Amino acid sequence: MVASKLVAVLSPCALALAASLAAGCAPSDGADQQAADCSTAGQNEHLFKLMKDVYLWYDLVPELDYRAYPSPEALLEDLIDKPRDRWSYISSKSDYDAYFREGQTLGLGFRWEYDQEGSLRLALVHPASPAGAAGLRRGDRVLAINDIDVEQVARDDLWEEVSGPDEEGVEMSLKVERAGEEASTVAVQKAWYAVTTVLNQRVVQAGSAKVGYLMLTTFIEPSAEELDRAFAAFRESQVSELVLDLRYNGGGRLAVERHLASLIHKPGTSGALLDITAHNDRHGDWDKRASFEELDQPALPLSRLVVITASGTASASETLINSLRPYMDVKLVGSTTHGKPVGMHGWDYCGKILNPISFRVLNAKEEGDYYEGFTPDCAADDTLDAELGDAGETCLAEALHLLEHGECSSPAQASEAGERRRAPPREIPWEGLRREVGAL
Repeated sequence: MVASKLVAVLSPCALALAASLAAGCAPSDGADQQAADCSTAGQNEHLFKLMKDVYLWYDLVPELDYRAYPSPEALLEDLIDKPRDRWSYISSKSDYDAYFREGQTLGLGFRWEYDQEGSLRLALVHPASPAGAAGLRRGDRVLAINDIDVEQVARDDLWEEVSGPDEEGVEMSLKVERAGEEASTVAVQKAWYAVTTVLNQRVVQAGSAKVGYLMLTTFIEPSAEELDRAFAAFRESQVSELVLDLRYNGGGRLAVERHLASLIHKPGTSGALLDITAHNDRHGDWDKRASFEELDQPALPLSRLVVITASGTASASETLINSLRPYMDVKLVGSTTHGKPVGMHGWDYCGKILNPISFRVLNAKEEGDYYEGFTPDCAADDTLDAELGDAGETCLAEALHLLEHGECSSPAQASEAGERRRAPPREIPWEGLRREVGAL
């Protein structure tokens, strides 16, 4: 049974990926669509039937009384295959379209992370966001949120409470400390802002080689034009090496990821296979074999690619790494990636987008299933003490060393018996569309 028969209102082209993969239009048999039943019971029934049909692990969806749930969001929590599925979610259609199609999102515009010493720091601030306008910067240490000490926030899991609802005007008060300055309190209000996806683009040196560096924060439709401009500048500067910083990139549209892959590498054979999207056994006719794009502009003269990664590197970012590996030497610098080898289509129903995991993504060698993430070739901590794109920033410095010398600056050493390994920094939970955006 195809999706348009199953679903009361199915938008065949409302596709995206969560935490972040997306793939073209879902199949439709052209059958007349019935009017949507937007009561809670109707939405719950719709979601339950959808999961039983298109969910990648549909055979593991439990039999339960979906009518007893107060919302489809609550129902989804009990339908997904835990703990494997950390990504299926439901979002409002307006927020979803604004982000993926227009590059607009409602929030504060910063990403925070714990550093190796256990301090909460701002890792990324979007320049056009309320946080950017308030003067907040990467590296700022957060001491308190809404007058609550950050240790209490973490201990009592108050992240959702201090973040507040995603509504315009919702205010967050941050007590921050900056190196060489006294601690101060900054109040920031949530507002709509434009997401700049290509950040800190520049040309740096690795020995005698010119190296193009850019950070990409997400794969959304406006990213394609930003990437075209960045690569045109790299070609004009005659760069011969590339460092792609995906440490905070949680994914996005597969179509944009494929465009970037085609900017990075041009196969010698036209129509070379880039990736395969494989659905469950009910919908094998939805499977797709995607090729590299045939672009007018020449590709950069690259024989290898260095990617900066971290636990925030997920979904379409990991797809890029996996898809290029059959064609070129891809080296990773940083820390282990998130581990999301699957993606979702988005179904439009009653003003919401339902995003169940619905396909696996494989490369041309049919390799995938990297649920444990990709381990870096050269380990490097995101120290947060230097600006992104600064040649002295820890991860970029390691990437440049690898390019110049062909090896890591400090090869990984096996731990001695009984030796304690340093634990990775604590992670802050990101859910739903917020995980896609990768920022509050």
